[in-house]
Amino acid sequence: MTAQEQILIIEKEIIVPALFALKLYNNGIVEVAWDPKLEVIDASILKKLTESMGKISKGERMPVYVHTNAFMDLTQDAKEYAGTLAAQEFTLANAILVDNLAKKILYNFFIKFYGLSSPHKAFKSRETAFEWLLMLKAKQ
Repeated sequence: MTAQEQILIIEKEIIVPALFALKLYNNGIVEVAWDPKLEVIDASILKKLTESMGKISKGERMPVYVHTNAFMDLTQDAKEYAGTLAAQEFTLANAILVDNLAKKILYNFFIKFYGLSSPHKAFKSRETAFEWLLMLKAKQ
């Protein structure tokens, strides 16, 4: 069964108003949905995300799917924190949804520059992102 064919059931959800929502699906993938009005993410927001990931995953490393908004930016302290082991403590892998080539190039540069320890990859569709995450989860 492909990710596209699978019926997804939300098992648990954490909402941090004006920042993000996390959804844990029955396939073990955690989805991060940023608030559409959020334009700049700093390290304190990423630390709240890490804390929330620990709660939703019960301390386990999980595959994570993230979709970004049109005009999102990370502060320098957020970029530096994102590259730490602490930020990735509950992350098995990150699949990031990007809607254009420019974002994909910037994201790939970010990954190489900040040297993230867990696998990260940019995708143009949710279905292919989920398939990749499920493949990595199966290898764990």
